[in-house]
Order: sequence, then C-alpha cells, then structure tokens
Amino acid sequence: MIGALDLALIPSSIGGLLLAMALVRRAGARFGLSPEMQRKLVHVTTGLYALTLPYTFSSPAAAMLLLALSLAALVALRRPRFARFASSLHGVRRRSHGEIYLLFAVGFLYWFSPGDRALYVLPLLVLTLADAAAALAGTRYGSKHFSVAEGTKSWEGVVMFFMVTLILSMTTLLLMTEIDRPRIIALSLMVAGFGALVEAESWGGRDNLFVPVGVYLLLATHVETPLPQLALIGAIFLTMLIYAQQIGVALGMTRHAARATLVLIALMLAASAPHNALLAVTALAAHVAARAFAPRDDAFPDLDIVAVSAGVALLWLFAGEAVGANALDLYNLTFAGMAVLFAALAVQEATRLRRLAVIATSLAVVWAVLSRAAALNAATQGWHGDLAPWAAASLALCAAAGWFAPEAFDRRRAWRVASLAGAIPIILFLTKGLLR
Repeated sequence: MIGALDLALIPSSIGGLLLAMALVRRAGARFGLSPEMQRKLVHVTTGLYALTLPYTFSSPAAAMLLLALSLAALVALRRPRFARFASSLHGVRRRSHGEIYLLFAVGFLYWFSPGDRALYVLPLLVLTLADAAAALAGTRYGSKHFSVAEGTKSWEGVVMFFMVTLILSMTTLLLMTEIDRPRIIALSLMVAGFGALVEAESWGGRDNLFVPVGVYLLLATHVETPLPQLALIGAIFLTMLIYAQQIGVALGMTRHAARATLVLIALMLAASAPHNALLAVTALAAHVAARAFAPRDDAFPDLDIVAVSAGVALLWLFAGEAVGANALDLYNLTFAGMAVLFAALAVQEATRLRRLAVIATSLAVVWAVLSRAAALNAATQGWHGDLAPWAAASLALCAAAGWFAPEAFDRRRAWRVASLAGAIPIILFLTKGLLR
C-alpha cells in the first residue's frame, strides 16, 4: 500500500529531476560549462537524491514506481522535440544511455539491499562521486590514454576513481558496518581496484550499471570472507587479468574486450556457484568461434556479447527475486541455447556433414552441463517442475534456427541470439513462475 506522503513525493521527485536539468542547462549556457560537465552535474544530483530513497519512502512499491515513472520521463526526453531541454544529459558527442542505466542500478540496489544500508549506500556513492571525480580529472588533466570501444580513457581518471572509491569505501564500512578494520582495508582495496577496472572497461554509459552492481556483488559475496582468503582472491584475479589479455589477443579479441570478458566472468562467479558459470563461459567460447569462422559486420562483437550476457544474468536475477522463484535454471538454459546457436552459426559455411557433427556435439555437451547444473540447483528449483521438456524444446529451436536461418543473425548477432535463446525460458517463467 502506497501512503499519501509517498504519493506526494513521487511527482515532486520527478519535478525536482526536471528542475535540476533545467538549472544545469541554464548554468551551462551562462558560464560556458562543457556538455560533459553538465551531464556530470545532473548525474551527481540524481545520485545524491537516490541515496535518500530508503529514508524518504516508507513503501518499496512507491520507490519502484518513482523509478519506473522517472525512466518513462527520461525516455520521453530522448525525443527530438525535447532535445534542447535535455541537452544537459545528451549534449555529449558519444552515444550514451547512462541516465537509463543509472535508474536500473538504483532499482537493483534498492531491491536487493533491504535492511543493509551499506550495500545500498556504498555502490551509489562510488557511482555518484568517484565516477564524477574520474571524469573531471580525466578531462582536465588526462595525458596518458588507453583505447576503449568509444575512443580513449585516461589513466589519470582511473587513478582518481581508485583513490576516491578507496576513501568512500573505508569511510562507509567503518561507519555503517561492524567489520573489523583489517578486513575493511582489504575489502576497500578490492572494491576500489575492481570498481576502477569495471569503470575503465565500460562503454556507452554502462558503467552507471556495471559499477554499482559489481561493487554490490563483491561486497555481498565477501563481506564475511576471512582476510587470508580475500588476499588470495585478489592475487588470483590479478593473475587472471594478466593472462586474460594474452589469451584474448590470441583469440582475436582486443585487450579491452578480453578484460571486459574477465570482469563479466568474475561477477558471475561472485553472484552464484561456479557450476552456474559454465554455460555462460561455453556461450562466450562459442561466440568467439562464430566470430572467427563466420564474421559479420557488427562493430564490436566481443563487447556486444559481454553486454548481452550481463543483461541476461541481470534479467534472471531480477525476475527470480521479483516473484520469489530462484531462476538459475532459466539463466543456465538461456546460455545453453546461446551456446548451441553460436556453434551452429560458426559452421554455417561448412559442409552439411560437418555442420551436423558440430551441432550434435554442442547439443550433447550443453545438455550434459545443463543437466548437471540443474541437479546441483535442484533444492531451489522445484517450482518449475521437470526442466527436460523445456530444455529440449529450447535447444532444438536454437539448433534449427542456426541450421535453417543463419542469415537472420547477420546483424546484431549477440542480441538476436540471446533473444531467441531466451524465448522458451521466458515462456516457462511466465507460465510457471508468475502463476505458481
């Protein structure tokens, strides 16, 4: 039930967001502020207000309604007729949906951190303040750059992000948790290092989603991890980061894409047990094969698959939590379908016999891994009944699409593959999860 005060706060909050944008636009025109500076001012204002949501709204439903209406308003502001008013958000030359990702991040944190304010506050502080500080430092003082999908970023910005995040993390964990101080230092170093890496590897404004979600998952997973184990995890990750770049380059990936892929796998491992990352890794490997043997015209295919895979993981995490039905089997089934379809696309130009052999082998391997993962997850998955018929239908659909209509995936391949692979898992969720 949404109370009268919450109902009054919703339109006033949206009005405040629009007012802030108008004021920033006027200040930008008067004082000659760059488009990037204007966008960051709106970003900081929005982030700071989002920090107050658990304290100002008594009803979670009201807060989620506010986010939904704010999302609708921001989408509407992307229409050409509002271009001048929304210039404080969209005036930068690069294509970005950062304000949309920011709202999704706030919704994620609000939904998944009830009762633990540190898990809500710290990721938002990092997103709001560390990101803004990094952007300003990089813009003003950046002289040493590295390549990303959109062009370049500066090492000065990365260092600023790390330092500000380290300070925010130590301060927040000291004030809002009972964690002992040595582990606070270790956790803060991990949060700062991992957050800086995620921010550096993000593109198209996706850091507004990936950074807070990554910081949340890291903290939620390791808040009780002993100090020696934290040190070991950090050392293993750094070692993997070094070798991931070398392996990625050998596979035809850019260093940026290789690092982004490692970050994705690390987040998946933080969110669930290792066996639930096997099919995602299999799908990523099948994508690499498809990109190598049947390349198409997508500009950044390796980054596309990283973004799509992150979206699939977040979709099933949200969906399961929303209805109280663990969706790990559907998450795994989606990646299983993606792996089969990518494998079929990889051999679309081969002989019929070789295509048949590759598709049959991929089906057998994926079925074995999916069955084993489902057995290990069985304690939390009783709501959907027998997974086998749904899995057979989904994998058959993906194999058939790769065999009979490979040309349907010539453009925006990763997005179309994920959409088809997710179709039957979504039907299963709608028929069994929502109606149970």
